[in-house]
Amino acid sequence: MKQPSTWRTIASLEWTIVRRDRSVALVLALFIALLILSAWAGGQQAESLNSSLESLKRTAIQQAETHRKELADGANDSILGALGPKNTVWMGQTGAAVPAILPPAPLSAIASGTRTLLPQAVRVSTSVHLTAERETETPMSGPTRLATGSFDPSFLFIVLFPLVVIALSYELLAGERERGTLAMLLSQPISQQALVLGKAMARAGILLVVTLASGFIGLIVAGADLGAPNAWFHALLYALVLIGWTALWFAAAVAVNSRGGTAAGNALRLVGAWLVIVVVIPGLTGVVVDTVYPAPSGVEVISEAREAAQEIEQEFNDATGRHDDSDKAADYGKRVVDLQQRLAAKSAPVLEHLREQRDERRAILSWLEFASPAMLVRGSLERIAGSDAARHARFEAQVDAFHSTFRAYFAAKITRGGNFTVEDFAGIPQMTFTDAPETELFGYVAIRWSILMILTLLLLAFARPGLARIGRLTR
Repeated sequence: MKQPSTWRTIASLEWTIVRRDRSVALVLALFIALLILSAWAGGQQAESLNSSLESLKRTAIQQAETHRKELADGANDSILGALGPKNTVWMGQTGAAVPAILPPAPLSAIASGTRTLLPQAVRVSTSVHLTAERETETPMSGPTRLATGSFDPSFLFIVLFPLVVIALSYELLAGERERGTLAMLLSQPISQQALVLGKAMARAGILLVVTLASGFIGLIVAGADLGAPNAWFHALLYALVLIGWTALWFAAAVAVNSRGGTAAGNALRLVGAWLVIVVVIPGLTGVVVDTVYPAPSGVEVISEAREAAQEIEQEFNDATGRHDDSDKAADYGKRVVDLQQRLAAKSAPVLEHLREQRDERRAILSWLEFASPAMLVRGSLERIAGSDAARHARFEAQVDAFHSTFRAYFAAKITRGGNFTVEDFAGIPQMTFTDAPETELFGYVAIRWSILMILTLLLLAFARPGLARIGRLTR
């Protein structure tokens, strides 16, 4: 009988045995419950963020409509004197400020990623320094939450899922030996290699069926936008990552079983591997990067930028902080624009240095992902969820470009002179975030999935000689 047929026969028999094993059913039931719960929790976090972003949009629209109505009704300046919708300078700084928003991806619920730390919405005005508001998903996150991450599908699959695999696979061969059934099985025309691989295939198949089915249900529970363009492509990549992660851990179990140890010893080795891959390496990587290459402080850099332009900023504050008749001189607006441009020019080198530091740190962290398969999976899930640092960097770059366009529109209006009118609302720039092409996402995930599969094959190659030596080999 050919070996592949033998593997399929063993896998079929193991499938039947496992389905009747109550302990396996209990482990799988617990895993399904946790997966659904994590999906619900991730969906709640994503929904909370979406609600905040929608509130920002509504507030901006209502503010614009209020000022539009005031101008259409021919209202005079507000009770604050020069601060009203007719004042182009005030409109650029406050009245017509708009939120630039990083929209959630279709599968945003599967990984919170950098959403807990980095701005998701930025208030854009003619001010030199942009103001982030309601920018993060969890503004009250404590140190424990920041250290462990959110309880979402990403956390479940990276941290807890390998333990489920270990529980299903630590005794693939040792269990048969300790129960005294190994000799009986090997008296049949099968090899230990076929026996172990067949058992692993059966259990991996059961777990994958359960994982993908409950994962799909979890997407529905989480409120994933499966009707969005390319949502199903993202779901396919999600499934591929889970398949690669599952294959790696079952291959690790086969490799450990091939050494001929006891079931308890196998479990201890696999749990040790889990600690190193999932906990130790990612933790040490974070500590090393934070120690050797600490994240630059945005507040400190902005303070430095203001210190570099302190004289100009004081002059700017003096010009914009008074609202008497002298503010309404013909050259008032032009003076404000000139001061803003000078202030931006003085601040630009410091802010550019901040961006360069952040980019360098992001690049280092991206390369260090390859130190652990768990970090590769985390990066892939965050990229699929649209909560990764690279997507946020793209958002920041587009916000900076939009900020320049926004300021240029009001600078041109102020330079021409005259009041702000109803017709001017139509020309106010609006930002639409442009995501990276899907080919970039596919390439990113494909590289990391390929590494998982290469590691899987290497583990199986490592296990092969050991499987040929343990016990009696009959073909």
